[in-house]
Amino acid sequence: MDEKEEKKISKYSSGINIIMRLDILWKDAHNHSRNGLFAKWNADLDRIWCELARDLDDDEFKEKKKEFDKFDEDLKKLKGFEDNALSGFEKLSKEQIEKRDKQYRILMDKELFLRRLENYVGKGTTWDEESEYDFD
Repeated sequence: MDEKEEKKISKYSSGINIIMRLDILWKDAHNHSRNGLFAKWNADLDRIWCELARDLDDDEFKEKKKEFDKFDEDLKKLKGFEDNALSGFEKLSKEQIEKRDKQYRILMDKELFLRRLENYVGKGTTWDEESEYDFD
């Protein structure tokens, strides 16, 4: 193998740091979704995408990016977030309730897509059935 073909590998792995960042982002996403802060929830999910997409090869990236972009296309059709809806004792209009419900469902699907992607790239909850701890 000549110098041009030599694969360069870092002496230090950032794997643990990536998993720690993902954990923090997932916690933020959870808190923002529970508090009705849809814009922040969406931003958290976008940052999670950046952490996960880096492990996809070019073809996988193009395929998954199309799927991921569909969520934002659907959200743009709803024309902006109304975080925490209205404050105080004002009642939401039927249109506002329907809009927030649609946004919530799109963001839930976006989050589920990312959680599955996390498993796909090997940073999530999946594990190998034939692990080194399998004593059978």
